[in-house]
Amino acid sequence: MNSGYAGIFRFGVYEFDPISGDLRKHGLCVRLSPHATTLLRVLLEPPLRTHARDELQKHLWPGQVFLDFEHGLNKIVHSLREALGDTGTNARFIETVSGMGYRFIPDWLHADSLPTSTLSGHTGYSIAVLPIRVTGSGAEPPFLTSLLTSDLTDALSGISGLRVLAQGTVRGHKELDINPQNAGQSMGVRAVLAGELILFESEFSLRMELIDVSDGAQLSAAYVEGPRSERQHVEREIGEEILRQLRPALLALLDPALDAVHN
Repeated sequence: MNSGYAGIFRFGVYEFDPISGDLRKHGLCVRLSPHATTLLRVLLEPPLRTHARDELQKHLWPGQVFLDFEHGLNKIVHSLREALGDTGTNARFIETVSGMGYRFIPDWLHADSLPTSTLSGHTGYSIAVLPIRVTGSGAEPPFLTSLLTSDLTDALSGISGLRVLAQGTVRGHKELDINPQNAGQSMGVRAVLAGELILFESEFSLRMELIDVSDGAQLSAAYVEGPRSERQHVEREIGEEILRQLRPALLALLDPALDAVHN
């Protein structure tokens, strides 16, 4: 096992301990086969990258001659995707790289699970998540906006090549009450993620904008709406959907060629 593992990997509503092999969803244990556990451990091994199919064969069946390797690997990938609820047409966690193999999509990983080496590469694009404004009727869902901004910051920090200002640093700036472009300029970042949460009696709507600090242009936007809820981890689900919508624009900012591979 690679000694580069550091702590628990958190992605979406899941947590994975690479040492014990335990996978949990909302704190509840999710059963994985030994081969699926090995596959997840390999895909999460830092630095995140594409793993070729023949490379995976050596990890899954070391020293063995496997006559139907393709079928066996496909079954293991399918079982892992089922365990992660990743069986739709648009992969959230495990991506098939055509003609090569598989990779874990880094957008979902919280940065405190990864060593610094995972974030090597393009480090010039910086972004800050601004506090979310709340308008509308009724009381704000307890801690929702603060938890959401923290989760978005953590998830963005897991994207290789993206420098994300810490929430403590953002909150310490005096320019947050002015427009997002000026706030970003005062913090020295190239883009900001700003949003507004509108509350109704029983529903909410959240709109987030990715804004270019240099000219105030909107680079991308994301929108989520639904019933108001105080259930546990709801902010993670909202954050995942926000990042899913923003992901193509973020990839294009970091590397246009990489964005072309994903579309």
